[in-house]
Amino acid sequence: MRLLSLITRSGRPKTGRRRMWRIHHWENQEERLRELKRGFHSVSRRWDRATRLRKFRGTVKIAAVAALGGFALTWIFLSSPWPLIPTLKHLAAFPNCDAARLVGLAPANKGEPGYWGRHDRDRDGIACEPWPR
Repeated sequence: MRLLSLITRSGRPKTGRRRMWRIHHWENQEERLRELKRGFHSVSRRWDRATRLRKFRGTVKIAAVAALGGFALTWIFLSSPWPLIPTLKHLAAFPNCDAARLVGLAPANKGEPGYWGRHDRDRDGIACEPWPR
């Protein structure tokens, strides 16, 4: 009988009285509700801490990348020998000769905006020169 009562829990005699929650035993139920609310709030804060930390790290990474990019662009513009607009066109001409022609910098001689060494195939100092047909 004892093994059966361990498995089924039927060894305890049942009374007609309902089981009451702990909150019903408190004299000041509002105080207990406030304590429960505080406890739930602290658990929720601990649970959300990882999410908030992840969001904060993402924000810091984005801000750091933006700051480094801004610093790099400022450095490029201040150290360039040309004014701002030709420098921007020079950077836009970087991908290929079609881009250099699009911004109006092709053909470009060595030392001029729009000249990139990788665009000068025959190494004669003129980049994106038109080839005879």
